[in-house]
Amino acid sequence: MIAQRPATIANPPGTRRWCGTKPQPVNDKWCDTGFQPVSLPSHHPQSLIQTLALLLTTLALTGCASTGTRASRFDRVELKQRSIRCLQQAIQFDQNPAVRLEAVEAFQYVPRDDALPWIRTALDDKHPAVRFAACVALGQMNDGLSLRRIEARVDDENASVQVAALFALHRLGNRERSGELPTFLLRHDDAAVRRNAALLLGMLDDKSAIKIMARAMSDSDEGVRHHALEAMARLGNVEARRELALMTRSGVGSEEVFAITALAGAKDPRSIDTFRYKLHNAAHLETRLAAARALGEMGKQDGLETAMHALTGRRKLVNDPNDPPEQQILRARQMAAAAIGAIGSDKALPQLVPLLDDSVDLRLQVSAAAATLQILSRTSTVGATLPARATSKDD
Repeated sequence: MIAQRPATIANPPGTRRWCGTKPQPVNDKWCDTGFQPVSLPSHHPQSLIQTLALLLTTLALTGCASTGTRASRFDRVELKQRSIRCLQQAIQFDQNPAVRLEAVEAFQYVPRDDALPWIRTALDDKHPAVRFAACVALGQMNDGLSLRRIEARVDDENASVQVAALFALHRLGNRERSGELPTFLLRHDDAAVRRNAALLLGMLDDKSAIKIMARAMSDSDEGVRHHALEAMARLGNVEARRELALMTRSGVGSEEVFAITALAGAKDPRSIDTFRYKLHNAAHLETRLAAARALGEMGKQDGLETAMHALTGRRKLVNDPNDPPEQQILRARQMAAAAIGAIGSDKALPQLVPLLDDSVDLRLQVSAAAATLQILSRTSTVGATLPARATSKDD
């Protein structure tokens, strides 16, 4: 199985992972009609005309999805609203926590005032992975209004959620218990919790954590060592970046994707040549897509065609009983959407728009919505960074 990290919650490589129990995937189609019911006013003919015009605009956009016509400037506002509605439905999808988790992440591309109320609701989600993501997202967005509710999550029944809450509190300026994070990393019995602690400690961007990460490099769990290596690279450690550069040439898909994603997080322009080499020469599609996304995050569009082709779902499948064909296809399409979003070219909108209405898996719809919002944010004030997701001990 090709994956970014040692584990997943049934989500694509290229984003952070939650460490915990996997939910069962669902493949039910979930179709958004493309517009919400409109109440026509009984007075003011001008208002009626405007409302009908909005409805016709929406219907025209739906037609754009089916014909593949490139979205025009005229319908960009409606396209953004459709993407947001997709995420609003996804975060309420009760059958699969992976869908809700990815929706929390994608809400980071929604205007702040519209996104925060939805992310806050995820603090009380029944699945710890979703609560974890909500804590991280609210911490990254510096949502002071959530401070008390996040404080309550420090005593969550799940230790990884506790770690995420401590991370969020630190970001919000409450650092009374930040010293507990290294304890979770170095002493907790559950490797999944240690992975999450390494991931989030690195995201605090405090270079003093490098010494702690160096100690974690002797952990018995490979996932913990990987996250510690990534954190050290992010914090500027040159040796860690060299080690990751070597890992991009390992020939093992999961290691290559992890290393490329970690190097991208370090934002070192010296890695661009490495990303370009892997984009054009890697044996694994997932590695090429990770490189395409990494280049996109560095402002390069080299991987656009690769990502657009992979989004169609056409790929060479690997005969692996532990990685069924439908999972391989879904993973590649989600990675392709993530790469397209990072690249930010509206050339991909004709391929993304149909996925907002109808796709084989709800997670793909969320990925398409996130990518669409990223593209549209290039010409607006919308946009932020996705919260990190921890790894899963099951993989």
